[in-house]
Amino acid sequence: MKEAALARQLVSARLEELAALKEKLEQISTGLEMIMKAQLEVQALIEEREEHGYELFKTVKDENVTLSRMETLSFGMLLGLLVNKLSNDK
Repeated sequence: MKEAALARQLVSARLEELAALKEKLEQISTGLEMIMKAQLEVQALIEEREEHGYELFKTVKDENVTLSRMETLSFGMLLGLLVNKLSNDK
């Protein structure tokens, strides 16, 4: 009789452990989904900014700025060149 009660307790404890593990797995899955969503948002933002960067590069390159000089220009300097070009185009 004691063996049967012990067996039931062991099985019950194991089922509780498995339920707890299942809950933790669901929490991990939820966390991973949130991370994946954030990753996709950041990736889209990077791609958008990269696209704008290439547009800026094209515009500044049209100003006859050499590539070696452009690589050393700061973003502020590039922005200034772009503003000047856009002002002159009006």
